[in-house]
Amino acid sequence: MNDRKAVETAPLHLPVTNVSTRSSLKKFAVRHKDALIAAAILSPMILWWLVLSGFPTLFGFFLGFFEWVGIADSPKFIWFDNYVRFFQDPLYYEALWRSVWLGGLVTGITLIAGFGAAILMNMPLFGKGIYRSIWYIPAVTSTVATTQIFNLLLDTNNGVINNFLKSIGKEPIVWQYSVFWGVFWIVVYSVWKGVGGAALIWLAGLQSVDVSLYEAAEIDGAGRWGKMRYVTLPGLKPIATYIVITSLIGAIQIYEQVLFMTGGGPYGKTEVLVFRIYRDAFWDFNLGMAGASSLIMAVVVFVGTVFYYRWSTNSDRSSTIPIKRRS
Repeated sequence: MNDRKAVETAPLHLPVTNVSTRSSLKKFAVRHKDALIAAAILSPMILWWLVLSGFPTLFGFFLGFFEWVGIADSPKFIWFDNYVRFFQDPLYYEALWRSVWLGGLVTGITLIAGFGAAILMNMPLFGKGIYRSIWYIPAVTSTVATTQIFNLLLDTNNGVINNFLKSIGKEPIVWQYSVFWGVFWIVVYSVWKGVGGAALIWLAGLQSVDVSLYEAAEIDGAGRWGKMRYVTLPGLKPIATYIVITSLIGAIQIYEQVLFMTGGGPYGKTEVLVFRIYRDAFWDFNLGMAGASSLIMAVVVFVGTVFYYRWSTNSDRSSTIPIKRRS
């Protein structure tokens, strides 16, 4: 009897929906609405990148630990042998060093030339929109087509430059057999190709500098060069950091101009690391060595980028005047 009464008076537990969980999810969705919309928009692009670029990149890095000649044989795990060979074989470490100094040279010239072009584009000229478009045309043209135009200019027998040299009584130059001229024309083409993009970014930076700073400098007696030194250049430091990093990453990976203009010659003296990776992968089918070289190049680019960014950030901090708080 007492047991029956206890059962009757016991509270009845029914399955109840967790309202608090739904409420918290709803609040989260409202609070992060913009982030969720952005994720929905970017997710197809991210998935596309993972399929076409992310996975092949990781697979290429993974190949560096194998000896594999493609479908002719099965991969053989060899630990770090490919990486050891990279630093023992001058064919590879010289190509890496060539990529670094050639990329640095192209970046430096592009940085200066782009800044000069941006100053010209910032002048109040008639038809400046067309003028700016002309500067950017090389950046959007096909590398294959434009390198062939350069090759026509540099042809040994009927090239425009050699025909001009013949007309003034000079001997024609065999450009393909000269290391100096091979490097020279690779640098010229790379700067011509990249100066337009750098100039537009410089131009955006020039137009973002506060006009009142120039007015204040003029009141203090600063001339044209004084304004450039104390107003323009300090205001463009973040822009310069961005241009240097992006240009250096692109310049170190120079490949198409070497392939179509010099072919790595003469005697491999203009061969850069990306060109060597291409030859290992698609000519010699040495996929393991190509993967190891790719990983080493990625590490070099990453370390160089981080080093320059930290140096730029520290220099900005050291040049900032500390503000003393009143006690």
